[in-house]
Amino acid sequence: MIHAPFITRAKLIWPTTSIQSVTNRYARALAILNTRRFALTIAVSGAALVVAMSWLINHPTPWTFTSHYNYGFSDLHGRLVNLHQLEQTGNIYVPFGQFAFTYPPGAILFFWPILWAPAQHLTLLWSAASLVALAGALAAAITYLFPRRLAPLAVTGISCWTAVLAAAFIVPVTECFTWGQTGTILLCFVILDLLTIHGPPKGVLVGVATAVKIYPGLFIVVWLLRREWRAAFTALATASSLTGLAWLLWPPSVSTFFSQVFLGGKDYARLAGGADALVSSSLTAFFQRAPFHIGLLSPKESLALSAAVAVIALIAAQRMWRQNYELSALVVVLIASVICTPVTWDHYFAFAPLFFLMPFELGLKSPLASTAIVTGLVMMVPWFFFRQPLDHTWWTATYAFVARGALLFATLAVIVATFFQKPSDRPLPRMARLDESSLSRN
Repeated sequence: MIHAPFITRAKLIWPTTSIQSVTNRYARALAILNTRRFALTIAVSGAALVVAMSWLINHPTPWTFTSHYNYGFSDLHGRLVNLHQLEQTGNIYVPFGQFAFTYPPGAILFFWPILWAPAQHLTLLWSAASLVALAGALAAAITYLFPRRLAPLAVTGISCWTAVLAAAFIVPVTECFTWGQTGTILLCFVILDLLTIHGPPKGVLVGVATAVKIYPGLFIVVWLLRREWRAAFTALATASSLTGLAWLLWPPSVSTFFSQVFLGGKDYARLAGGADALVSSSLTAFFQRAPFHIGLLSPKESLALSAAVAVIALIAAQRMWRQNYELSALVVVLIASVICTPVTWDHYFAFAPLFFLMPFELGLKSPLASTAIVTGLVMMVPWFFFRQPLDHTWWTATYAFVARGALLFATLAVIVATFFQKPSDRPLPRMARLDESSLSRN
């Protein structure tokens, strides 16, 4: 006998006979996690691990994983140089060189507080804040998957442990920390706004993220497609307000950004091409390296290609959302916002831990869940070791091609797999949407 759920717009009802044994195992697992002693233990140990990992990220030694990432918080120090440049010249975008400030003007307000931090402790404080933000993002996702079923202490502990493990074993997350990047902080803003916040404040955090990085603005399009007008307009108003405030404070910087960096194509010319194409996972970069060549696509053609893939991803995300897979829809949009940019550094995939949470929403037997797990495992491979071989044989050319495109291929596979996901693949653990009274009646 085949047991399939009956789905309506209001609720999802599973036949009791098909879930009885799984319900018992699920209930026992939750009972253990929610015991005060266990929850307190994992919460305290998780918090201690966050502190320890923040220290390890800042003190790379031969016996720690960070010894392979000698980036020395270059991006964070670069932002410090940019801010000092702004204080001296009044224009953060001039000169536009090695440490060029490629962020929108609203990001100046976001980075300005690092001027107040003690220089000797800046990287430690930034690492701790980024790790806490990642834990917060994971806590929001876990709470969404298991609402009202896990004690707050248990959620705190699980999210802290998961964040620390991600920082140690998932390469894009590690690189995000060792470069001193913003990925986990912006990820926290987006997840909170999409999965946790409701009512009038919804949209504020996505607006802040958009003002800082532009790419999260794709979620404003998502809200427009869902007809969530208030959230979309709140995000637009927030991003516009931050940009307007930056214009009032630093008008030359805002004028330079829109006339030369953004609309003038200076940022695209600096990033999309040359050696950057060998290490970038963007669609544009893929067609600018072997077996293709730099200049194969014009800027307009690259934009058209990226826009086409973004549209497909939005369709896929909308499909997931209509089936009530909100976390998976969010991940698909995150993928599109990353690979459709002119350049995609590895640390842009700082949301990689979410791939391992998707099966809790989708079910292990679903093709999308399997693809998500494989993609998460791909993210754990240090592909940067294999992207620039020392010789030019067919073998080295082959593994260099795979290494350079691995993250792009894996994330594109996730988008494709969404079209094979069926509502009946939903597992038991995502029981928040089940009508328990209906289950008891059946």
